[in-house]
Amino acid sequence: MGNWAMADPKLAIRASSVSLGITVILLYAIFVSMVTFGFGTYIFRTTWQSNPPIVVADQDEAEVDTDIDNNVFLLRREKAIENDKLLVAAEIRELRQQLADNEAAVKVSFGPIAREREEMRLLVNRTILDLQDYQYALVGLDRLKYETVLNDNSLQPFAKLTELFSVLDAGVETADMDEEARAAYLDMSNAAKVALQEALSDVEAANAASHKVQQEGQLISDNIAARTERIRMNDESIAALRRVLPLESVIRARLSSLSLEIPIAPDLLLRLVSFPTIFLTLIVTIASGALGTVVAFSRRYYSAKSSEELTLSRLFVNVGEGIAAAIAIFLFSGAGMLALTQGGGGAENNVELSPYTVAFIAFLSGFMAEDAFASIQAAGKRIFKTEEPNGNTNGTTTNLPAVIPEGEDLPATTAPPSS
Repeated sequence: MGNWAMADPKLAIRASSVSLGITVILLYAIFVSMVTFGFGTYIFRTTWQSNPPIVVADQDEAEVDTDIDNNVFLLRREKAIENDKLLVAAEIRELRQQLADNEAAVKVSFGPIAREREEMRLLVNRTILDLQDYQYALVGLDRLKYETVLNDNSLQPFAKLTELFSVLDAGVETADMDEEARAAYLDMSNAAKVALQEALSDVEAANAASHKVQQEGQLISDNIAARTERIRMNDESIAALRRVLPLESVIRARLSSLSLEIPIAPDLLLRLVSFPTIFLTLIVTIASGALGTVVAFSRRYYSAKSSEELTLSRLFVNVGEGIAAAIAIFLFSGAGMLALTQGGGGAENNVELSPYTVAFIAFLSGFMAEDAFASIQAAGKRIFKTEEPNGNTNGTTTNLPAVIPEGEDLPATTAPPSS
């Protein structure tokens, strides 16, 4: 028992260590992929904007639009329509299989109808034979009517039996038969009519079941026709898009390089490249901060003598802190507190954050989260620093730093505020 008691904690620690290591590897893969995809799409977008593809249009054709956002939209729209075509084609195949099964079910449904009709035909013929015992009791015109109906081959068996019953019911009162024979006829007639009604109901039920199966087949056929029309409309839409962005276009060739041959999110890079560069910078910043945290955690884990404090929950807390520090660096640089901008020489060019510098500082912020938060706290204290006339600081007044135009020096002295 003592050995088992000692072994259980070791097994628990080993299992926790394995799960922690797997989690670290997964986080490495996720954040490295985010950094790679973010920088890749950023470089692709900025390169496109600075050097758009050169497309020579014919004289009769309109000017080719080389805007990356418009062309990404057209390409993604075409892929969405193609995916819809694939889904509709799969639905049509499934519906055709259902239609084949329905046709087989319709053929099967004819069996009960034929069987019920055959049983009804035998019942009618048997009942007609039973009525022959009473036809000779009829006299005069009733006897003539009965024989006329019996010999009329144009009547269907059920209709002929109905007419025979009608003639017998009317002539049995005056027929040459005793009361016992008359009562026997009435009993036989009532029983036969009930049996015929049940047989007729069975035939109608079999017909209704077959009709229901046929209606289901018609509904399936209508669905196939509607989906076929949908595929035709999709083909027209794709043809219209390809007139704007031809298959042999240089633009399509460059954008198609962003397609991933993976089952999950194959258009991920196309989605990312359509984002503004500032948003891509934010993605890279967050991923870099989280990656720096994972690196710092793994270094502490494998260099520590005791890994009791390095738990899975602590890892996620550190990653959250690293992401928070990275966002703070992003906002800090975006607010102009850090000289991390890049842009063209012209006045028309927009000045934007340099993703390389911001991502590097974000990585350091995640790697050295404590130092990063200390620097942010020190910067915050400088921003919200207050000063009394005698030089002491308090929290009653906030003097935010003024914006100093580039190239101008600070004044040598500042006049005290007037009372």
